[in-house]
Amino acid sequence: MRKTSIKDVAKKADVSIAAVSQILNNKGQRFSDHTIEKVLKARDELGYVPNSAARNLKGGHNRLIGIIVPSFRMPFFADIIQSMQDNAPDTVNLVFLGSTDENLQSAIYSLVARGVQALIFGKPIPNRAEVNDFLKKRHIPYLVLDQNADINAQDMVQTNEFTGGSLVASHLLSLGHRKIALILPNNLTDNMRQRRAGFLDTLSTANLTPTTIITSTLSKHGGLAAVHQLIQSRATATFVLNDEMAIGVLRGLAYQNVTVPADISVVGYDDTDYAEFMVPTLTTVAQPVLDIGRSALNMILRRLDHPNLPFQTAFFDVKLVVRESTGPVKR
Repeated sequence: MRKTSIKDVAKKADVSIAAVSQILNNKGQRFSDHTIEKVLKARDELGYVPNSAARNLKGGHNRLIGIIVPSFRMPFFADIIQSMQDNAPDTVNLVFLGSTDENLQSAIYSLVARGVQALIFGKPIPNRAEVNDFLKKRHIPYLVLDQNADINAQDMVQTNEFTGGSLVASHLLSLGHRKIALILPNNLTDNMRQRRAGFLDTLSTANLTPTTIITSTLSKHGGLAAVHQLIQSRATATFVLNDEMAIGVLRGLAYQNVTVPADISVVGYDDTDYAEFMVPTLTTVAQPVLDIGRSALNMILRRLDHPNLPFQTAFFDVKLVVRESTGPVKR
């Protein structure tokens, strides 16, 4: 299905193409309020967004794919971005935006205005139905990574997060730990909820629940801030739902002269590139990040080639990487 053009807006509003162009580019002062209102109403009803990329790249045939992530500072997303760049065909251009929940809609509009033909979301979509309607009206397909359980998405890339959380619990239980703390970000994404669920489910098989559950910001400083409460809990081990936070926990424990893993074992999640360079090296759950990036890009390109394809999904396994930060419980 073709995208709405400026000609369609002009026809619906019963004005000239030049009038539509001037009004939508804030140069319509000479037109009556009634005419301006007709044009804006037609634009909104048809879902028309001016394509600045088409204006700037006349004659170009490259596809433009937009990718929205929560932060460029997080190694997990940096690796996904690198994977997409490495695997993008010469005929595909990628544009990346970092976005908070508050400015997500403006980020989407900005990318659509630049002429993206498809979107990949690496972050949760707060107003899913509204965003779905906005993109569907403009015939822009989108794919979500598993941070986002969006039932409206045509395509999704997921990892086995439930199993990841379960692997952590099984590992700590096998080392004799029974007083196990859980450290979470304040705002859980859909995939983090699955991690937590797998962890709690496996603990329950040993008739255990976490000694304490600590919430903090999703950052190294957030992990650092959780350490005081962690020490007070007298836990012998902790599962930190994200490597970023786990790095902060390791630093905070070192500041308090708490030895890892002799005094407490620490497990992270994601196996980001610096996990194996920490002192001690971090036990964590590895996701196939490079495969995730490549698969997401290939799937959205297939969607563009074949818009009527059935729902596409890719599902990747995870694995526990045991390093120096976990050890047997003290007797």
